[in-house]
Amino acid sequence: MGVKRAMDCVLREARKGDGPLYTLGPLIHNRQAVETLERRGVKSIDSIEGIAKGTIVIRAHGVAPEQRRQIEDAGLRAVDATCPHVRFSQNIVRRRHESGKSIVIAGDKDHAEVAGLLGFCRNTGTVISTCDEARALRLDGQACLVAQTTFNEELFGRIAQIIRENHGKKVEVVDTICRSTEQRQREVTELARTVDAMVVVGGKHSANTRRLAEIACSTGTPTVHIETAAELPEDFAAYGTVGVTAGASTPNWITAAVIQRLKEMADQRSAPVRAIHRALRFLISSTVYTGLGAVGLTLAAFSLQQHDRLLPDPLVPNPLVLMISFCYIFSVHIWNRMEAPHHDAGAVPPRVALYARHQAFSIGLTVALAGLSLALAIRMGWPETILLLAAYLIGLAYNIALTPFGLHVRLKDLPASKDIFTATGWTAVAVILPAISHPAAQWKLLLAAVVAFILAFVRSSLFDFTDIQGDRLLGRETLPVLIGSRRTRILLAGLSGFLALLLITGTAFEVFSPLGYWLLPCPILILLLLFPLFQHVTKGELLCPLVADGILIFTGIAALLWRA
Repeated sequence: MGVKRAMDCVLREARKGDGPLYTLGPLIHNRQAVETLERRGVKSIDSIEGIAKGTIVIRAHGVAPEQRRQIEDAGLRAVDATCPHVRFSQNIVRRRHESGKSIVIAGDKDHAEVAGLLGFCRNTGTVISTCDEARALRLDGQACLVAQTTFNEELFGRIAQIIRENHGKKVEVVDTICRSTEQRQREVTELARTVDAMVVVGGKHSANTRRLAEIACSTGTPTVHIETAAELPEDFAAYGTVGVTAGASTPNWITAAVIQRLKEMADQRSAPVRAIHRALRFLISSTVYTGLGAVGLTLAAFSLQQHDRLLPDPLVPNPLVLMISFCYIFSVHIWNRMEAPHHDAGAVPPRVALYARHQAFSIGLTVALAGLSLALAIRMGWPETILLLAAYLIGLAYNIALTPFGLHVRLKDLPASKDIFTATGWTAVAVILPAISHPAAQWKLLLAAVVAFILAFVRSSLFDFTDIQGDRLLGRETLPVLIGSRRTRILLAGLSGFLALLLITGTAFEVFSPLGYWLLPCPILILLLLFPLFQHVTKGELLCPLVADGILIFTGIAALLWRA
């Protein structure tokens, strides 16, 4: 919670664009995440010396009161992102110190949180981290023992017991370890005892991550602490079962990359099966699969409107429209994936990595496909060209900073804008563009647009569940980030139910062609993905895009089968 809160705070300040933005020390102890923030204009500094203006974000670890005063005296703006659990510890230390008690802190002497806690007792406290130091502790008068919020729970219990035995009721013990830290440490202990080896993923400077590695090692299970999948030892392929955990500040796409690497090391499938798997991975990561989904949705939306008893056969959409849909969706998705390029593909979400590695090629491919689609639209007519050009302009403007009335605003910064704009773009090319050449009744067109919008919106939202933390780092205010995973699933379930009702009634009253009944598996599958199959789908690197885009491809296949 503290990491999420600090990240949200920094990204919120970054969006404002109110001058230089700094964090006093790395915001979180994860090198890849910090580098991602640096590309968003957030610089990490060790001191305010030489900083003449700007905003200083106090990270989750907190700072001493004197350091806070120095920031304000320097004329700098301070934004406090101290974790509420840390702030609770600071208040305990301050009040007990003011009441005359000596302060004892169980923690790492060199940790930023401990340094901040010492500042609340005017640096008169004592820091201990082992049972031997607890036995050697000498106290005069009343004292209070607190803990660094990420300290080892079991070790803190032993230290507290020793101090109680040696000093009796003179010492007040306040357990200030974060509950989520306790839970994670207990789970790691339980997991490590059931597997052949453990992998702990996270920053080497992260106290809570190092603690997890220490706990796993203490069980006797072979354990390795790594930051990225590239550091994973090859000999881990020899273990039967490997447990994986991660620190609180580890972006989940890095953890996912480690898991995928472990799966590859243990892959005993035949060469042809592995080749098919690699081809499928490329098909999905290259956006070709998504482009096929656009073709499927375009064909289905067009066919859905072709219900006329006077027509012996359904109309066939112009093949140029299908090609335009593919090119538009393909190029816009590539453009959006290049918004956060990175030299280390292992430090960005997998869906961004391919185009981050081949940026020049990606730009060229985007321009070529956009040019091809516009050329095809010109061949069809000027109305189609104008509509497609408008769609491209909106797609380009999505990531560009606009300055109305002096404000620094981007369309992507609007809440849930990614899913809304994505669904709008899909609807424009899949429904509106074909209707220019083959006009249908306005109410049919409107209802077909609603069907396409819901399918595209749900498809985009399913991706949001796979990388909530990555979206937060990249500044995407998706629905799961804004309202939480559970509420988003309920919202999408409601949309799926409405979609099923719309397809049934629309087809029954001959607003839609009989294809409406053929598309009913789509909302049913979506409900299965949101609830019984949710954990399996959202945790699978390939499974989520395979199913999410596969639903749209299915609509096209259903349209072809219905026509046949």
